[in-house]
Amino acid sequence: MPLTIEWVGDLRNVASDDSGHSVIVASRRENIPAGFSATQLLLIAAASCMSNHLVGILQKKRLSIKKLRVLADGIRSEEHPRKFTSIALAFEVQGNVEQRVFDDMVAMVKDKYCSVLNSLDQAIAVKLESRILAE
Repeated sequence: MPLTIEWVGDLRNVASDDSGHSVIVASRRENIPAGFSATQLLLIAAASCMSNHLVGILQKKRLSIKKLRVLADGIRSEEHPRKFTSIALAFEVQGNVEQRVFDDMVAMVKDKYCSVLNSLDQAIAVKLESRILAE
């Protein structure tokens, strides 16, 4: 998984892969965002990993969905290295899915399939919620 991260000035980098995809990674200076921060990208990676696996499983089980949204948040320690102490992921799905089935899928994806969450320090508390949205 070769990636290139190149400094492009100020507190900004551009991360790119060999397929031509790129993303700006930046630190906030004076509360002016110039791109996603590295810690935001970590939350995005965890939420996207979970979401992609959930969609794949829902499709394999032939459960039709109209929408899947993940609300992600994280709490970081105040002291350096300001690592995450907890991550909360709330999954909202709209479609032909029962609450109990969706709850089980979310837990299974976290435990068995999401390589991002499973690569993190196990001391980080991960809180998962799942909701069925009305159509």
